[in-house]
Amino acid sequence: MAPAHPASRRAFLAGATGALAAASGCVGEIRNLAGRQRTSQLSLTIKTPPAGEDPYAVRIANHLATNLSESGIATMVDPISSDVLLRDILVNHDFDLYVARYPSQSAPDELHSMLHSSYGEEAGWQNPFGFSDIEVDELLEQQRMTDGDDRIDTVHELQRQIVQLQPFTTIAFPDRIGAMRTDRFGGWPSGGLSAPTNYLELERVGETTTLRPLLRNERITRNRNPLAVEYRDQGDLTGLLYEPLVRTIDDGADPVPWLARRIEWDGAEPTAATVALRRTPWHDGEPVTADDVAFTYEFLNDTSLGTFDSPVPTPWRRGQASLVDSVNVHSDGQFRIDFATPNRELAYRALSAPILPEHIWRDRAESTEVAGIDIAGQTTEALVNSNRAAIGSGPVRFDEAVTDESLSFTSFKDHFLRTDDVDGIPARFVGGGSFDRIEFTVTPSHDAAVELLVNDEADASADGLQASVVPRIARSEGVSLTIRQADPYYHVGFNCRRAPMTDPRFRRITAQHIDRAFVVAESIEGYGLPSEAPLKGEWTPQDLTWSGEATLPFLGEDGQVDVEATRAAFREAGYQYEEGQLVRRGED
Repeated sequence: MAPAHPASRRAFLAGATGALAAASGCVGEIRNLAGRQRTSQLSLTIKTPPAGEDPYAVRIANHLATNLSESGIATMVDPISSDVLLRDILVNHDFDLYVARYPSQSAPDELHSMLHSSYGEEAGWQNPFGFSDIEVDELLEQQRMTDGDDRIDTVHELQRQIVQLQPFTTIAFPDRIGAMRTDRFGGWPSGGLSAPTNYLELERVGETTTLRPLLRNERITRNRNPLAVEYRDQGDLTGLLYEPLVRTIDDGADPVPWLARRIEWDGAEPTAATVALRRTPWHDGEPVTADDVAFTYEFLNDTSLGTFDSPVPTPWRRGQASLVDSVNVHSDGQFRIDFATPNRELAYRALSAPILPEHIWRDRAESTEVAGIDIAGQTTEALVNSNRAAIGSGPVRFDEAVTDESLSFTSFKDHFLRTDDVDGIPARFVGGGSFDRIEFTVTPSHDAAVELLVNDEADASADGLQASVVPRIARSEGVSLTIRQADPYYHVGFNCRRAPMTDPRFRRITAQHIDRAFVVAESIEGYGLPSEAPLKGEWTPQDLTWSGEATLPFLGEDGQVDVEATRAAFREAGYQYEEGQLVRRGED
C-alpha cells in the first residue's frame, strides 16, 4: 500500500482554511488572510555533468528544462563536474532533479539499495532520492527471498510500481562505442574495454609489452579509493587492482571462482557456503587471508567498525554487503559465509564485492571531516581517503599517476593467475594478461582520443566514446569501431525530500515532459535504446517493453510539449497557474 503523500497546494489551502474557520468561526477573515499570501513561480534546477564530460546528459537535461519551462515552471540546467555532481546527489542530497547515467550491471537486486526506504539517509547509490513506499519495500525484500519464475514475476511488478511512482525516470540505454587499433593487441571485446577481465583477454600481436588505453574520466588519477562513490562509476579500473571472490565472465553463466579457489554450498536455508582461498599476496607482499575477507564484509557494512553510535556503511557495494549475514574464519585460507537470502544467484552477487587488506584499511575507521561533504552523523577516513598507493591483490599494481594527465599500472608477477593455483579459471585468463605495463593517457575530448588512435599514439579507448566521432572512426585507416548495447542507463532523479517532488503526481507529469524517442534520435544521435524500465530482457514485463510509446506517454510531439495538455495535467493534479506561471504560495 502506498504511503500518504503531501497534499497539493489547493488541497492544503482548503484544509488550512477549514481548520482555522472551525477554530475561530470567522470565515471572512480567513479568506482575507489566504488572499494576502504571496505567490511566486515554481522554480527548479536540474543538475547534470558538463557537456565536456557527458554531452548526452546535458542535452537530455536541456530537453526536459525547455519543456518544463513551456509548462510554466522556471527551470534551469546547472552543469557541474562529475565528482561535485555525484557528491551533491549521493552524499549531500542537495538537488531538485538531476540527469545522469546510472552504472547499472542489469542486476535486479540493484534496485534494493537504490530504492529501499531503509537506505533513505545513507550516502551513495543507496536511495539518493529519499523515496519511501511500503509496497515497493515489500517487493524489494520479496525478490531477495525467491528465485525462478516467482522472482521474475516479483521484479516485473516492482518495475511497474517504479514506473507508476517515478522516484526516478528511466530514459534510455546508450550504446557503448569503442575504438581500437589491432596492430599491437588483438582479442578486443565488443564495445571496447568495459570490464577488468577484458584487459586480461587481450592477445599481444607485435613485440610490444605496453598497453596504451585512453581515458576521458580522469578521476582515478586523483583518487583510487574503491569506496569513494563520487569518484567511481562501475569501478572498472579499481577492479584491476582489487580482486573479488568471484567474477562474472559470461552473460547467463555462473560466476567464476576468482580469489576463491573453491566454493562448497551446504544447502542451508538461507544459503551458506564454505570457501577456500587461492594462495596469493597483496601488492605489498602480505598474504591474502580469510581474516581479510571477514574484515571486508564487516567494514563495508560499517566503516567505523562499531566505534560510532550509528553505523557508517560504505556508499559503494552496499547492496552486496547487505546480502551477507556473517563470515566465520576457519583458518588463514578458509571461511564459512552465511547469506541473508536463499537465492544462490544473489549470494554470488554478494561474493563479487572487492576484498580489502585489513592491515591497511582498519586504520581508516577513524572519524574525519572533509569540506563539502555533509553526511548525516559522522564520516570515516575510509570514505574520503584518496588511497593513492592503492594496495590490492589484482593482476596489476599501481605504479604512478600524474593528476588529470596519466596513470600507470604494472603486472603483478606474484598474482595467482601467474602461478599453478588456477583451477576453475578459464584458460584465456591464465598468465594474467599479455602485457607487462598499462599506460593510461587522459584525453581532453573524444575527438582528441580518435586523433591519438589515428596517429598510433594509443591502442584503445578505455571508456566509451560519444556518437559524434563514429563517422571519423569508420573512415580512419588502422582504427576499428566496435559498438554494443550497454547496461548503464540515463535517468532523471527526483529529490523526494523536497516539494513538489514529494508528490508522485508531479513526478509523473514531469516524466511526461520527456520524449524518449526524440532524445535517442537527437540527444544520443541514434546510438541507444529508449526505455521506461530500468532493467532489460526477461526482467522487464511485456507491458513495459519499449514499443514506441511509454506507459506515461509524452505530452506532445517530436520533442515539443503540448502546452495545453501539460498545464491541464498539472491543474488536474491540484497545481495552480497565474498569468501562465505555475505558482506556489508563501507567507509575507
